[in-house]
Amino acid sequence: MDIPPTTSFPRHRISRWLLLAICLPPLLSIGGVLASSAPIGFADPTFQGIWERTDAPVLQGQAHRTWYWGPQPGQTLNEPYSGAKNGMRLVQYFDKARMEINNPGGDKNSDWYVTTGLLVVEMVSGKQQLGDKDFNVRKPAEIAVAGDGLAADPDAPTYTSFRTVSSIGVPGANRATKLTGQAVTSTLTRAGQVGANAALGMYPGAKLAAYSDATGHNIAQAMWDFLNLTGVVQQNGVLQQNQALANWVFAMGYPISEPYWTRVKIGGIYNDVLVQLYERRTLVYVPAFDKGWQVQMGNVGQHYYRWIYGGALPTPLAPLAAPASASLSVPSSIDASVGTPIAESGATLEISLSGFRPGEDIVSWFTAPDTSARDARINLKAGPDGKAFSVQVPTVGLAAGLWAITFHGKGSNHESVAYFSLVAPGASATVPATKAVATPTGARTAQPTSRVSSPTATRTRTATPRPQATVTPYATLPAVGTEQPLGLLLSVRPGYGPPDAQFTFTVANLASGEPIHAKFTDPTGAVVYPAGSNNGLYSADAAGKLSITLVPAQAFPAAPLGTWLFEADGDRSGLQGVIGWTVR
Repeated sequence: MDIPPTTSFPRHRISRWLLLAICLPPLLSIGGVLASSAPIGFADPTFQGIWERTDAPVLQGQAHRTWYWGPQPGQTLNEPYSGAKNGMRLVQYFDKARMEINNPGGDKNSDWYVTTGLLVVEMVSGKQQLGDKDFNVRKPAEIAVAGDGLAADPDAPTYTSFRTVSSIGVPGANRATKLTGQAVTSTLTRAGQVGANAALGMYPGAKLAAYSDATGHNIAQAMWDFLNLTGVVQQNGVLQQNQALANWVFAMGYPISEPYWTRVKIGGIYNDVLVQLYERRTLVYVPAFDKGWQVQMGNVGQHYYRWIYGGALPTPLAPLAAPASASLSVPSSIDASVGTPIAESGATLEISLSGFRPGEDIVSWFTAPDTSARDARINLKAGPDGKAFSVQVPTVGLAAGLWAITFHGKGSNHESVAYFSLVAPGASATVPATKAVATPTGARTAQPTSRVSSPTATRTRTATPRPQATVTPYATLPAVGTEQPLGLLLSVRPGYGPPDAQFTFTVANLASGEPIHAKFTDPTGAVVYPAGSNNGLYSADAAGKLSITLVPAQAFPAAPLGTWLFEADGDRSGLQGVIGWTVR
């Protein structure tokens, strides 16, 4: 299934994504401040209305899902923002995101009165948005995207780990081939190294089900099902059944990475997890969890607050230097046309724009070949048709390479992006014939997103030396863990070993004495049962637990090397779970 860019979606329907989330219930650490069980006030009534639509049913027990924003609001701040009144804007952090009001005197009924930032883009790129066209370059966030945190699991991938595989920085970077129907087998380490493990594709939900044309990334079946869930919402104090929980593009933004498998600790137990980054939030698929809790949303609001206010973070293992542009090919512009897309540095370009609100103010910024951002110093107003023709853009002082200029509508948040390549003066005769990169189906027009940051995010040019040994993480704040499942919980210890090693498999959260069916799938895809297990039939003990200890070389007719799956199914509770382990 192809996913074209969405054009509009009302703010008041930001519904809640069933947010099977990555959070710590019910006491939450937000920026190092432990939120008590007593309600914390909302910074603005509109914040409360948005939160109530999605999370009030969960708090009231009317919906059995995890949080979209979190059980309560968090820190309220006035943060610097050059486009806001008095240079400050009101923001409030939640576990999963941040709400913000740029213009308190604006129309409160507007879809864009309250916005949410592209926090994941900022943390991966290291480019913090401080205004309509102002950015502060920081180190990308070396904070674990899932699991118990780096203090407990120093090998867990972080936002920095996704830097070299995400669609940020160089225009058109890291677009993936459409692979709908194929299994997800790609892996990612904390150092940003991509690998493959075919056995991981056997997990339920690991088949690729959809493709986003906007950014060029595939979405796994488990995540796609999650993004399209329906359920109970609360609108104006009234509960409504069978509603779409959210327009996922509005809530999540587009995916900026492929889904990658990694292995992280959750509650001290290593699990295979599938992680995918979106512009605003992250999704994690944990096959070992009960079906209702397998897909969770990351604590992006907590992570971002920690990134900005939490003090020193560990040294990144992934490379921070931006790759050099390999070609002069110019991507197709978005709602813009450039008279001469390849020109000598110093030339004046003529650019036309569309897609804005009639008469709205437009600001602009350049994105350089090294992906740094700078003010373009071109401010204008859209015409009565929402267009601007023959905008003169001087390039004096701009270096050779691939550039972008982003025109941002302050009222609509629409952005037109014009791409162009500059060559050294006198070199134009040697420029090879180029073909514009094809625009994704339904090129991004006025997006329904709170798109207040550049689509080509900044990367610092200073390379950080890669440590030769394990980095000792700073204990800056309490770890932000992955929410534990309310259903079946599986574990295997150790997670890997030789065929003659002893493995112990544990199943918890069953009913007392419940019959349970357990099976093993070997690396070839064959389902096998341990010798003497009566085809995998067991019973839970009085505490609702099952423990199976075996040696693969003795329990099975063959014990091939590779990743195995252990699956359990409770006959009375209906709870299921699956976890991977490796014979090597």
